[in-house]
Amino acid sequence: MDQPFGIHWFRRDLRVAGNRGLSENWKRNKGRVVGLFCFDKKFLGREDFSVHRFQFFMETLKSLQSELLEMGSDLLFMDVGPEVAFQKILNDLPNPPTLLSWGQDYEPYARQRDKKMQDFFKSKSIATFVARDHLLIEPHELGKKDKTDESYQVYSPFARRWLDIFQDDSVQKRVQQEEAGIEYLKSRLNKKNTKRFNLTWKELLPNCPDAIKVLQSYLSENGKRVKIAIPKAGSLQAFQELQSFTERLEHYQSKRDIPSLPGTSGFSIFLKNGSLTVPQIIYYLKLNPYKKKSSSRDSFFSELIWREFYYHILYHHPQVEKQSFLSQYESLQWENNRTWFEAWKNGQTGFPIVDAGMRQLQSTGWMHNRVRMIVASFLTKDLLIDWRWGEKFFMEMLLDGDLAPNNGGWQWAASTGCDPQPYFRIFNPWSQSCKFDPKGEYIKRYVPELADLQPKELHEPILNNKSYPKPIVDHKMQRLKALEIYKAARES
Repeated sequence: MDQPFGIHWFRRDLRVAGNRGLSENWKRNKGRVVGLFCFDKKFLGREDFSVHRFQFFMETLKSLQSELLEMGSDLLFMDVGPEVAFQKILNDLPNPPTLLSWGQDYEPYARQRDKKMQDFFKSKSIATFVARDHLLIEPHELGKKDKTDESYQVYSPFARRWLDIFQDDSVQKRVQQEEAGIEYLKSRLNKKNTKRFNLTWKELLPNCPDAIKVLQSYLSENGKRVKIAIPKAGSLQAFQELQSFTERLEHYQSKRDIPSLPGTSGFSIFLKNGSLTVPQIIYYLKLNPYKKKSSSRDSFFSELIWREFYYHILYHHPQVEKQSFLSQYESLQWENNRTWFEAWKNGQTGFPIVDAGMRQLQSTGWMHNRVRMIVASFLTKDLLIDWRWGEKFFMEMLLDGDLAPNNGGWQWAASTGCDPQPYFRIFNPWSQSCKFDPKGEYIKRYVPELADLQPKELHEPILNNKSYPKPIVDHKMQRLKALEIYKAARES
């Protein structure tokens, strides 16, 4: 028991492959590392808590624990926040760990929590290692060229600067470091022996509680509230999705905006909990816009950069979690009609493309990205409802609900965010459905009461269908209203 050992604190880095914090701990302690996860009530009590996302998260934890046990390590679940959990563990252990590691998090609450825990570990004279994790380039590494202490607020110059830094040897080395993790995942797929650790919690704490009971209790209780099919979870499943996308990548540009096709990557649910990361994706798909020009590959790469952009915005401007990035739009006179909001939530607006998207969300926990933009524009610009209402509902329903990209996407659609869609550009839901679902395949999949209509009929107001509602608003009239309230806010 007097041999050195480490503890890795898992949060949103739920994988072994390419987990830099875990790997560093493993090296320093010669494989004597165990994992810890805390069910933090402050997170579970958030207003935008999602039953379905939490279930998927726990399935990922279950997969991670099985993987660690297979490798000769272990994962302990504690039904308390980290402050209480670590205090108890340190009191129970005969010797303190030589290293505590975890992956960096950039959300406002997480940053406050981690600062407290850093101070706590320092007071106990315990060494810590905080690793860059789900971002390739961290917010403190990317400032304006001429004013490095200032952050970018517009995507295009941010992306140019990001791509410049991407070419640096140090960042290319980060990408290449993903090779070991990818090879490890391949060996797991081939069911080769992957035992690389040599310590369990039972060895450290002979009277250690049965950790799996904590997880099983949450899975069982939360599972009673689940209303959708929960997808397969875990880093191995994420890797298989990455392999599958390789075949679709070359057609990404032409298919990504067509909601009836499987044209997007589907990575977002894995990126949210860290069973897959942006650096892993870049390495495996060999993405490099300076070496091989491809509209599809570059287009997909730009989506990864957008994700990092929104994290940088949240890091530098944490107030966007609750407020409009553009302060002049805090005075927008939203109408906030609750009847209309309920119709929007339930896919009963009388606008087929909007209703299809909302029903897809309700029935699957996911929505196609092009349709996310359409329904967000419709809520804010047609129904004149505060973007925060929609953002919160998305977080409650989405399996991939992630604060930074979700907030960034909603503020973009509402024209209140950084580098937003201009307030006078308002999606026409009829022309959007005609352009991106011309045959009505997506609409008919989720709005079956319209299955007998001709495609052309789906892209104009439906007035005589007894099983489907008439449009709840007139788009042309609401567009003019929206222009008025945005102009009034800008001039106030």
